[in-house]
Amino acid sequence: MARNRLESKYLSLEEGIEMHYVEKGEGDPMVLIPGLTFSWEIFKAQIDHFSEHYRVIAIDPRSQGLSTKTMHGNDYLTHGSDLAKLIEELELENFVLVGWSTGNFDAWGYLKQYGPDKARAVITIDMSPRPLSADPEDWTEASIEELRTVVSEILISPEGTRDFFTDYTKEVMLEHAPDADELEYILDLSAKTPYYVCSALFTNAVFSDYTETVKEVAENVPSLMFIAEHWADVAEPYMKKISPNTQTTVMGGHLMFYEYPEKWNKEVDTFLKEVK
Repeated sequence: MARNRLESKYLSLEEGIEMHYVEKGEGDPMVLIPGLTFSWEIFKAQIDHFSEHYRVIAIDPRSQGLSTKTMHGNDYLTHGSDLAKLIEELELENFVLVGWSTGNFDAWGYLKQYGPDKARAVITIDMSPRPLSADPEDWTEASIEELRTVVSEILISPEGTRDFFTDYTKEVMLEHAPDADELEYILDLSAKTPYYVCSALFTNAVFSDYTETVKEVAENVPSLMFIAEHWADVAEPYMKKISPNTQTTVMGGHLMFYEYPEKWNKEVDTFLKEVK
C-alpha cells in the first residue's frame, strides 16, 4: 500500500527518549535532517516533491521539534548515533542523506562513526565542516570573536536566542524580507528547542571539525554541497580545496531550499539522476 499520507512516528532512542520523524512515499529512502533548533516542517516542499519517487523520512533530531527534550546527548556524535538507530530500525539501505546547516553535522557524525556504505548519495546544505578557524582563507561560520559573543552572551536566554534567530533569518537565511507572518512561522519552528539545548548544540558544532570525514565520504559516495551566495567566494574554493570530489552548487541564502523550492528540488533531481 502506497504511503500517500504524511505519517508521524516515533523511535525509542533510549529509555525515556524518543526521536520524532515523519514519513511519506515509497522507493529508495531519502533522509532529511533540519538544522539548529528546527523541526522536520522546514522541509515541507521537499517532502511533497520527493515523496512522489522516494520514501522520504524527515527527522526531528534529539531535543528538537517533537522529539524528547533531554539534557544529555546534545552533541553531533550522539546525533549521529541516533541517526544510525533510525537507519537500523527502519532497515534503510541505498538512501540519500540530506542535511541542512548543523544538520550536516548529524550526517557527518553518522558517517564518521558508521561509514557511508549504506548511502547512495550525501547532500549537505550550507555549513562548513570546520566552522571555527583562525585562517582567513577557511570557510567559517563567523570570526572567533563573533562566535565567542554568540556563545557567551547571546544564547544564554530565551530572549537572546530568539533575537539571534530573528536577525539570522532576516540577514542570512532569506534573500527576501519576510513579512510578520512568515517571520513568526520560522521563529516558532525554531522555538520548539529550548535555548540551553541550542547553546549546547551551537557550541559543539562550532568546535567540530569534519573535514576528513567530508573528504573520505566524497571519495566513496557521490556528494553535493549547496552554498549560499553571500559567502560563495570563500566557501566554494574552500570546499574544492578540502574535498575536490564534492560537487558544489551556489544558490540563494542559507534557507535556499525553503525560499526557492522548485529550483532547489530540480538541482537535486538532476544530481541524483546523474549518480544512479
